[in-house]
Amino acid sequence: IRAVTVFRNGGILVELDNETLATWLRKPSNRTAMASRLGPTVSFRSSAYPLVIEYLPIQTQINNDAFLRAIEEENKLPEHSLISIKWIKPVTRRSQVQRKA
Repeated sequence: IRAVTVFRNGGILVELDNETLATWLRKPSNRTAMASRLGPTVSFRSSAYPLVIEYLPIQTQINNDAFLRAIEEENKLPEHSLISIKWIKPVTRRSQVQRKA
């Protein structure tokens, strides 16, 4: 464990320094097992970070969950580490000749 922060509302933030434990806690069954040992009020939250991909062809089916999994696999990211994707510029504002966004 790298750091433990206790908040005024009673919440606790535990920052891990061990990739093995972090990977283990990403699995829902392991989180459930850990929570059952710590108490019924324990919950886990993962951090999410924005990611910008430039020059993505506009015909890419970004709403398909398989697309996120493929990006994770190609970039050697943990499974389900990418949680959502959206176009920066609304589709309605694209020009007729635009091919990448």
